[in-house]
Amino acid sequence: MTKQIIFSIVLLITVLFSLDSTAQNSKKKNTSSNYSNGSDFYINTGVGVNTKGIPFYFGLDYNGVHPDISIGGNFGIHSFKHRHHGYRAWNLSFNGNYHFNRILNIPNNFDFYAGLNVGLYNYNDRKDYPIDNWSHVRIGAQIGGRWFITDKFGLNLQFGGGTQYSGGNFGVTFRL
Repeated sequence: MTKQIIFSIVLLITVLFSLDSTAQNSKKKNTSSNYSNGSDFYINTGVGVNTKGIPFYFGLDYNGVHPDISIGGNFGIHSFKHRHHGYRAWNLSFNGNYHFNRILNIPNNFDFYAGLNVGLYNYNDRKDYPIDNWSHVRIGAQIGGRWFITDKFGLNLQFGGGTQYSGGNFGVTFRL
C-alpha cells in the first residue's frame, strides 16, 4: 500500500509540473487572477483539527488552469490511540477550488476559495484485525483562506469534509 501512495504522489507532482512547463511559454504574468500573484504552484502543509490526536497534511495546488480556478492534491496521515489500541488513517485526495478574489475585489495578499474534493480514505487498526481495516472513496467539499505575510509565504486555514479525516486544517503555504 505504501508503494501505491508514493507512486500516486509522484504521479500528481509530475502531471502538475508538466502542466506548468507547457503553460510557461505562453503565459504572461498578468493572466493570473490576483489571488495567485503570478505563481503557478502552492505547497501547503500543516496540522488538522481532530478530537483524537493531530493529523498532518501535505498538498500541492496548480493555479494555471483558469484565472479563478486551481486544481491540486493532498496527502494526510493520522495516528492515534483509543482504548489502548493504536489506529492509523491516511488519505490521498484531489481537489478543485474556485477563488473569489477577483469577483470580490480581495487584495492578492489574501486568498478566499471553496471547492470539491474526491479521494481515497484508508483506516486500519494497528493490530490488523480484519474487521477494523477498510478503505473507500469519499467525496467532499471545502472552504478556506490564505493570508500571505510575504509574496511567497503565508498561513492557511481550511474547513471541510469528505476525504479529510479532520474538520479543519491549519498550516503554511509557499508560493513557488
